[in-house]
Amino acid sequence: MRIRACLSVLICCCAGLTACTAAAPKGPAATVTTPSVGRPPAPVSAQAALSSEAFTPYAGLGASSDDGLAPGDTYSALHTACMTDAGYGQYSGSTPYFARANRGLAFAQPAGPWGYIGTALAAQYGFTAPSDSNDAQSSGPPAAPLTSLSAGAQAAAGKCLNIVADFNDAQFAASLAGIETMNDDLSTDVVQDPGFKKATKAWSACMARNGYNSPDADTLMQQELTALDPKVTPGSLPTPGSGATPGSGLTAAQNQAQIATAVTDADCTRSTDLAGIYFAVQGSYEQQFVNANQQALTAAIRQYKAAYGKELSKLPALLRTSSATPDLPHGAGSPHRPGHAGRPGGPSSAHS
Repeated sequence: MRIRACLSVLICCCAGLTACTAAAPKGPAATVTTPSVGRPPAPVSAQAALSSEAFTPYAGLGASSDDGLAPGDTYSALHTACMTDAGYGQYSGSTPYFARANRGLAFAQPAGPWGYIGTALAAQYGFTAPSDSNDAQSSGPPAAPLTSLSAGAQAAAGKCLNIVADFNDAQFAASLAGIETMNDDLSTDVVQDPGFKKATKAWSACMARNGYNSPDADTLMQQELTALDPKVTPGSLPTPGSGATPGSGLTAAQNQAQIATAVTDADCTRSTDLAGIYFAVQGSYEQQFVNANQQALTAAIRQYKAAYGKELSKLPALLRTSSATPDLPHGAGSPHRPGHAGRPGGPSSAHS
């Protein structure tokens, strides 16, 4: 869902739910009541909608610098601390680093299972619109190719990428496991919601009247992004330092075609109120999940913060033992909000 300007790499991790504490339940409470949302006004943007939803801070844990739960305890900050400890802090902002796979839950692009928000944006960028996010990790210049750095800096960058990736994997299996499970459950509830299904069917009919055949908005988005660049699909990003951007190799005609598709998507999203319904439904389910799982969520935050602090103290030792060869994730991506249909993801999941 959001393609970051900093070319960070999303790590696709599939972790089973583990207890946040010894007394924590085996899984989150997932019983919800189907909401009746009517035809609520569409949000100004996907990010504006996410910013008001109850689960967003938890989805941003580790990825957002201002989630309000563990401010500053991010993968970006961990990477910076690692590079500084290695003696190459000046490169911490230019080398790529890893970020939590489900950042889609906290940061959104204009298009997703909710359709395309913003006809003007669609007319200007099509599906290559910049990320609709205030994520601190996405700001700044593109990552510099690792090969452009000195041998020492390259080794430090490789070690730090591996250290952050290992921390990410460990948290997916521990402190963040319950949050990821909730994300999956929420995603399923949203895409199976009768109101959202009805709105999606209306959107699909609208697109068909305009010459486009797609069962849902998320499928269309993924098809368009894949056409723009097979290597830059929802849930994955370019190879670190490659300088690749979606749509960079399009001809003028191809670019106009994808823009036309995006504009039609935006028009049908508006006429069917797909985005308004999607986020209203999602917001209701999120609040229900947060209310039912507040104790477990609080425990997860506490566990994550403790693990983060411990990881900082271990950096000097980890730098001595970690490999300098980056172990990049295979098939990086598949964030639950934006791609897997999860939060702002794709109707296959339902969130990020």
